[in-house]
Amino acid sequence: MLNNIYDLVYNSGMNKSFVYYHNNQEYTVNITYKRIRNIHYRFKDGAFFISCHRLTPMHMIKSGLDKYADKLIKRCAKEQGEGEDYIYILGQRVTLSFPGSITFNDEVVTFDSREQLHKKLRKAFLKYLTERTNKYSSMMNAPTYQVKLREMRSRYGTNNRSKKTITYAMMLIYYSPEVIDSVVMHELTHCFVYDHSDNFYRLLYKYCPDYDILRKKLIKADF
Repeated sequence: MLNNIYDLVYNSGMNKSFVYYHNNQEYTVNITYKRIRNIHYRFKDGAFFISCHRLTPMHMIKSGLDKYADKLIKRCAKEQGEGEDYIYILGQRVTLSFPGSITFNDEVVTFDSREQLHKKLRKAFLKYLTERTNKYSSMMNAPTYQVKLREMRSRYGTNNRSKKTITYAMMLIYYSPEVIDSVVMHELTHCFVYDHSDNFYRLLYKYCPDYDILRKKLIKADF
């Protein structure tokens, strides 16, 4: 049985690629070296994508791949947030056709192409997140923060206290408002407690008692 076997096929300094045999299946693994501390694993379109620091030992990368491969593959097997003829918007599955129109937060969004749809949804979702952040910021007596939006696969949000900005992942648009709000409150809690200590969660649970349940939906991609 071919399982957890590696054949290096490409190496160009900041990038590596190798073949990974797992449960009698062959997968391409692409490694990108970045100035980050942790190792991030993704599985998309039948291949693994790994981001890590350039000094990360290969045996550590492969050990994590062996550990997370099954979980990543199973997660990808679920329905994605967006497909050829559908997209999830705030937890609701919406059928797509081009040209077409959809409703986002009671506003009609018209589009001729997928690119135009993404562009308009990005603008509408940024407005939505700004409103939600301002609402919970007032409720939690947190400082006023600038809200940003970007493509992120390994994080759902980041809080930069020095610049007073909170950046959210665009993929949050797929989830229900309750799940999105839990991420907003999570990031705002970092205004008071920067780490994930008991004090952090004690404060977070005060404003979001169902956080653990909503977090599981987030991780399982339960839109």
